Amino acid sequence: MKYRLIEQVPYSAAMNMAIDHSIYESVANERELPTIRFYKWTNSSISLGAYQNPKEVNLDLCREKNIDVVRRMTGGRAVFHDKVDFTYSVVAPIRIFNYSLQAAYKEICSCIINALKDMGIKADLENKNDIMVKGKKISGNASKAMDKGIYLQHGTLIYDLDLDVMPKVLNIDSDAVKEKVTSVLQHKKLSQKKVYDTLRENFIKDKEIQVDKLSKFELIRAEDLSKSAYSSVFLPAGSFMKNKGACYVERGG
Repeated sequence: MKYRLIEQVPYSAAMNMAIDHSIYESVANERELPTIRFYKWTNSSISLGAYQNPKEVNLDLCREKNIDVVRRMTGGRAVFHDKVDFTYSVVAPIRIFNYSLQAAYKEICSCIINALKDMGIKADLENKNDIMVKGKKISGNASKAMDKGIYLQHGTLIYDLDLDVMPKVLNIDSDAVKEKVTSVLQHKKLSQKKVYDTLRENFIKDKEIQVDKLSKFELIRAEDLSKSAYSSVFLPAGSFMKNKGACYVERGG
C-alpha cells in the first residue's frame, strides 16, 4: 500500500483537527492516498475527547495562558499538547489492518515504540493505546472508525513536560503528573530534529511513500471546518457529556 507523507507543520488547534478531518474526506473519496501526517501546535493546546465535558478543563486559565482548547473527533480524555511535543495522524482504509481496530492500534503504535527503541528508550504498549516507559505514559493515542471503511488514528509523543502549566489547566495534581507521566527528555537529551527524524523513519519503514503537501481542496475544506465544526468545545444543548479526566494520568479509553 502506497502512503502519502505530510511533513511536520504547526497549526492552530482548530486547524489541526480540521485538517485531520479534511484528510479523512480526501482518503474516503479516493482523491488522495492513505496519509501519514506529522504536526505541531502554534500555541500549546488541549484537545478534548469527542463527548468529554469541557468543564473538566480550567478554561479560564487556558484563556489567560493563551492555550487553545479544541474537541477531537476521536474519543478518550483531555490531552495537553505542548508546542514542543510531537503529534501524528494516520488515515487509511481499515482493510489494511485486517479490519481490526486492535490490529490498527498495535501496528501504528509500534512505530512509536520502535522509534523510542532507536532513541535508546524501552517502551511498551498497554491498554491497546497507552505507550509506557517504566510504568509512566509517554504517548497517548485515539482512533475512530469513519465512514466508507476509513480508519483515523492520531496521537502524541511527549518531548518535554511542563510541570507548571499542564497540571493546572487539566485540573490534576502535579504530583500525579510526576508519578504517572514521562517525556523523551527525561530519558535522553535528544534534539527536536533527532526525535522527529527517528519518528518519521519508523512510520515510513517498509512502506512506499510519496512525500507531498496538503492539497488546495484540503486546506480550503479545513479552513471551513475549523470555523464550522472545531471553533467551539461546547456541544449542542441536550448532548450527553462524559467526565473522562486527563489522558496522561489515566490509562486506557
